[in-house]
Amino acid sequence: MKTLTLDPTRRRNCEGVSRRDALKLGALPFFGLTLPEYLAALPAHAAPKAESVILLWCAGGPSHIDSFDPKPDAESGIRGEFKAIDTNVSGVQLSEHLPNTAKVMDKVALIRSLTSEIAAHEQASQYLLTGYRPLPTLEYPSYGSVVAREMGGRNSLPPYFGIPDAGRAGQSGFIGAAYNAFVVPDPSQPNYRVEDINPPTRVDNDRMNRRRVFTSRMNDRFAQPLPDDRVRSVDQFYAKAFDLINSTPAKKAFEVSEEPDDVRERYGKTTMGQGALLARRIVEAGGRFVTINKGGWDTHDNIFQRLAGSGGAGRMGAGGRNGGGPLLTELDQAYAALLTDLSQRGLLDKTLVVLMGEFGRTPRVNPRGGRDHWARCRFACFAGGGVKGGQVIGRSEKDGGVPAERPVSVEEVSASIYHALGIDHSKQYVTPTGRPIHLATGQPIKELFG
Repeated sequence: MKTLTLDPTRRRNCEGVSRRDALKLGALPFFGLTLPEYLAALPAHAAPKAESVILLWCAGGPSHIDSFDPKPDAESGIRGEFKAIDTNVSGVQLSEHLPNTAKVMDKVALIRSLTSEIAAHEQASQYLLTGYRPLPTLEYPSYGSVVAREMGGRNSLPPYFGIPDAGRAGQSGFIGAAYNAFVVPDPSQPNYRVEDINPPTRVDNDRMNRRRVFTSRMNDRFAQPLPDDRVRSVDQFYAKAFDLINSTPAKKAFEVSEEPDDVRERYGKTTMGQGALLARRIVEAGGRFVTINKGGWDTHDNIFQRLAGSGGAGRMGAGGRNGGGPLLTELDQAYAALLTDLSQRGLLDKTLVVLMGEFGRTPRVNPRGGRDHWARCRFACFAGGGVKGGQVIGRSEKDGGVPAERPVSVEEVSASIYHALGIDHSKQYVTPTGRPIHLATGQPIKELFG
């Protein structure tokens, strides 16, 4: 197994744990896996409403008031520094720093009343990405892992991807490490390269085939005295791995450099931008679930500078404290480009796009010019995959503190994701201790699919 060390240079959230370190600490068994173990033979299901999901995950907790739920008539201590602008949906306004998103809101169902009670990063992330309140005695599987198990891979690709990771909360929990995300490095980096999909240059086809035959024979020897399904499945794992290594179309899905320069510029040369472009290529090639994980949204201080790059000393450039430019600018460019590109390619109807973070931020700006954790009200965006766009679901109070109408629960969000994919959210899994667990305990948000 690879030796893992914590990186002291990584930016940590306010609870003292970096996103990367949390992933390392929480998923050691995952990092011991080889490529074949990502690629279990998974059961097929009836044709879903959506065929794929792209999740844009804003790790740290994005401020709803400064993005998708502006309060232009509130006092300055609540309203903040940003103005509100109109969108292409009558009566719906966004932050002035989401101008591209404002032009595609007819494709989006915007929830402004998502509510919960958990406002700690790791626990809230697990809640939002599994649909279950976290327990110390049981790790629930993330949406991506459930989709991997229920729907399986296509076209020699793994079913579930994380760019540049899926986070600790995006792991497979009790259903087994074989359903964890296949991690793809940040495609915006100059040294971007996907490991394990190309054999070493010294390994030609003949040598690869000899290894495949040798592996099969060794597995047969183990399977005879140990008639266990897990042993017999090894051949299937390796077969899937060989399929990916030998599939030129599957491997080409990762080659964002093949996209025209104007397309890459449209998405933005950022983690979220190039991650969204890579996600589009992956679902176009047959991927089922792709998480684009971008941190930096834990804005307890200098929130307006960090979100939009405005102001003086706190202004961020390309090498800013969040590993890129202003957060809203990066998100706006990537999100609008993704929805437009999917629509133009005829992929939006069969691709569910979800945008959210683990919680929102406090209605009132604190003395450090930031906003603190706030779970009682925040936003989530759904688009594509059979979702009815051009609508706002729910409404927050005039200060954005709590829902004023139609509160939406985390359990409803999880049921909606499965519903869009045609997965029975009432289906039960059984934990290693024999406890039955439903995939989701809420009901789909009826307004999304009305």
